[in-house]
Amino acid sequence: MVDGLENATLNSGAKASARSRFESTKQRFFGQLLLSMKLPTVIAAAKGHLSAGQSVVLQLVTTAESILDRRLGDLSPDERANLEIDLSPREFL
Repeated sequence: MVDGLENATLNSGAKASARSRFESTKQRFFGQLLLSMKLPTVIAAAKGHLSAGQSVVLQLVTTAESILDRRLGDLSPDERANLEIDLSPREFL
């Protein structure tokens, strides 16, 4: 719901959800952008190894989206309104 006078969102849950979805989409976009920048080098290296008769093994690693979902699930609606989430590997250390 939007306040007509101030043009502000009255539902903090909706605002937090929208912010969460935006941040998740932004993370995926930049992750895919970085991956696409690495692919030409990876493909060239794989072709070089294959032409030399060697085997190539590529590992696909999951994104941080599941970490983000878990962290957001632990937050209250008020905490989600002011997100400051650390998605670095420190969580696993």
